[in-house]
Amino acid sequence: ATEKVGRQIAIPRPRGQFDSPATFLQTIGRGCEKFTDKFRDWDHLFRADSLAMKKDLGIGPKQRKWILMWTNKYRMGIDPYLIEPSKK
Repeated sequence: ATEKVGRQIAIPRPRGQFDSPATFLQTIGRGCEKFTDKFRDWDHLFRADSLAMKKDLGIGPKQRKWILMWTNKYRMGIDPYLIEPSKK
């Protein structure tokens, strides 16, 4: 269940174990867990766009793309899970 406010981006409600930015970022992994203190709350995690993550939060491009991909998947009803990076 997501709420849409005007032209605002949809913020999904927390589901199951995913009730804070910390659990969300720890689950998706790839170094994203070190940014848990950058997000004030659940809404902030889902409202932050790439530019805000770059300029305001100082998150690098790889983690930025990873977080945005997973917040989008979560909006579509897919719960996060750890995907190990390929060993190229």
